[in-house]
Amino acid sequence: MIHKHHLFLARYIPVLTPEITSLKYTVERLVWNTGLWSTQSLGLHWLAKFSIICFVSTTLTQVATLIIDRDDSTRMFECFSVLSFCGMGTLKLLNLYTNRKRWIFILSQVDLLETEQLYGIGRVNYKEIIKNESVEQNASHFIAKYTKRHITIASLLLKLYSITAIVFILTPFVEYAMATTHSVNPHILPGWAPLDQFGFMGYFVTIIFEAVGSVYCVFVHVAFDCTSVGIMIFICGQFSLLRQSTENIAGRGRECKFSTARDKRAHSRIIKSHNTHTTLCTVINELDSSLRNILGVYFLVATLTVCSVAVRLNSETLSSMQLASLLQYMCGTLTQLFLYCKYGDGVFHESSFNMGEGPFGAAWWGLRPRIRRELAMLGARMMFPRKLHAGPFNTLDLPSFVQIVRAAYSYYAVLGQTSK
Repeated sequence: MIHKHHLFLARYIPVLTPEITSLKYTVERLVWNTGLWSTQSLGLHWLAKFSIICFVSTTLTQVATLIIDRDDSTRMFECFSVLSFCGMGTLKLLNLYTNRKRWIFILSQVDLLETEQLYGIGRVNYKEIIKNESVEQNASHFIAKYTKRHITIASLLLKLYSITAIVFILTPFVEYAMATTHSVNPHILPGWAPLDQFGFMGYFVTIIFEAVGSVYCVFVHVAFDCTSVGIMIFICGQFSLLRQSTENIAGRGRECKFSTARDKRAHSRIIKSHNTHTTLCTVINELDSSLRNILGVYFLVATLTVCSVAVRLNSETLSSMQLASLLQYMCGTLTQLFLYCKYGDGVFHESSFNMGEGPFGAAWWGLRPRIRRELAMLGARMMFPRKLHAGPFNTLDLPSFVQIVRAAYSYYAVLGQTSK
């Protein structure tokens, strides 16, 4: 029974299983859980079509509430906090659907590069770390290391979002049960509910739509974030591997005499390192094209969201359940933003090889001048850092995260002074 349970988890939620699967498989499984990239009509599973209808309709009802209650500041702040999360989920869903070919191309490059580095090994046990100096064993060490890191981050995000969703869904019903008087029926999302006027069946349909939409929103966020952050982790790990492998291009450097065999080996390693670097740069460019616009919007939305949550904490009298839900929501937003900035910053620093690193740390004195020139050209190409962008003005790095937190505090301070 336990074995069957593990097989079920491995199929649908691979990050919760004890086995460490490949990055490509984990990402594809999480995206397939949203019903996207399916072979059915419109590339969507039939259950995903129903979930998307629930998700989009409940998001639109929140937009309607924001317009209807525009004179009620308390209601607007409450609705905006949830709408920002659902709105970003809609943009992420649209991104995964419209950029399907680009995401599949990126994952194919990830799988192709890892397979090539492992010399065509089809199925690798990522828990086995062989402590030797051969290239394939060294590659398996780095691949196992960053794959395990991705599994850890994906598991953290899934648990964080799941707990937040459960608390958020249960909060209105718990408060309704604890209240002495009941004026209106409890709702999961603070949206417009026109079906409530048709009695219990209308209210039941609304609750079903809100519950399905909330759960599906979590699935979309987990899939998109684990895909984006996972590819960043892959890039950082591959550049770490490339840094060490290029330092060994000329061998250990214990002999200064020129050798034709050593030159041929160095030439072959230079070609392989150049191809790996080109593949990584291609993956970075494709990832940047996929994330630039949506992360530019997310930076603005995250700033306003943290600000609105801070205003609600300061201006409203909240119950313990509302307070727990709001704090979890704010922590989830900041955690999500921090992971993007952290690994975007990692891509920037890992992609640049300084003096004494990579080709600049190779034993060049044992190579003939022609191979030295090839080594120098390889190093010149690897000197320049690669950046990921968030919109037209911001880069994805830790200073941007600090800037967003500061901006949110500044908006909060202005709103606080205005309310007084």
